[in-house]
Amino acid sequence: MKKVLPAVFLIVGTMIGAGFASGREISVFFARFGVYSLFFLPILFILFYYVFKLLLNIGKDKHFDNIYKLHAFTKNSVFMNALICLTFIVFTASMLSAGVDILSSNFISVPSIVFYVIILVIAFLVLKFGFKGLVKLNMVLVPMLILTILTLCIFATFNPVTDAVFIPENTQVYELPISMLLYAMGNIMLSYYIIIKAGKGLDEKRIRRVSLISSLVICVVIFISIVCLIKNGSAIMEADMPFVALSYRMGEVFNIFFIFMVLMAVLTTLFSGLFTSYEALPFKKHKALFTMFLVLALSLVGFKQIVDYIYPLVGVVGISVVLRLAFSYRSFLKPRFNSGNNEIHTPSEQTENERCRHNKV
Repeated sequence: MKKVLPAVFLIVGTMIGAGFASGREISVFFARFGVYSLFFLPILFILFYYVFKLLLNIGKDKHFDNIYKLHAFTKNSVFMNALICLTFIVFTASMLSAGVDILSSNFISVPSIVFYVIILVIAFLVLKFGFKGLVKLNMVLVPMLILTILTLCIFATFNPVTDAVFIPENTQVYELPISMLLYAMGNIMLSYYIIIKAGKGLDEKRIRRVSLISSLVICVVIFISIVCLIKNGSAIMEADMPFVALSYRMGEVFNIFFIFMVLMAVLTTLFSGLFTSYEALPFKKHKALFTMFLVLALSLVGFKQIVDYIYPLVGVVGISVVLRLAFSYRSFLKPRFNSGNNEIHTPSEQTENERCRHNKV
């Protein structure tokens, strides 16, 4: 498990960001459909498992020093590369906006610009640690974050705000598979480069374990989160950060701790997004500063607006990216498969070879 757990925590850490830890993503993509969303989680589990397995296998068989080589592997156009880069930056901007919202709501007397500066300075320093620093950070924070979310959800499920559970007014269940697919591919889109890099050094057996455990952990937390939101009614569902709103009911100490953990989720995902955005920009001079500037500018759109309106579009881009990776990896494997087949001879060919050797003797 020495190599399995770091990869699991890295994947879960990149998937459970501010949107997830705050409850906003779960509300938008799942809970708004009511109890019907629970029946689709096995499909989500299967989808995560096979996509994680694909990405980790790519990282095992192909080592990409940077994201440009990965884009060359999938033969992306200039437009596709620019779209992917923009997607990373928008996602990172949403994390920055979420972090500032959390701090501003708890330190009202401090101007928001101060929090923007503090988070960006910390993020700039984390960029200097690179990928290994990201792995170590997730090893510590992800288990704590999962336990904190589960504690909150279990408490709030048995101690709901209201006795009236959430029932959707318009039960358009046919939208649920699309919503689920966009959620999965949107999050994978924002972390696929990190997951591919996590595949380096893993064998097939470990890759299956990492994919299984990561998918199971994510889906179990989603299941408990959906039940919690449904039990607490529409008022909580419509909050900008539903889980943060629920945390106030568990006392001041837990509320402060939960806000701190959500902030940590924001920062870990922010660092992952910044790392990928930084790698994706096609120039070298002042790249870190330019990345920070773009993220800062787009963060002004607002966390709720980005999650509600832009995240579904990220899911569409994610579908395209995963399909391109799958086809490129299949093409990469074909020559190896064919070369292996060429070494296998039919019985008649083997007999003919034996005769030739016998005649020479």
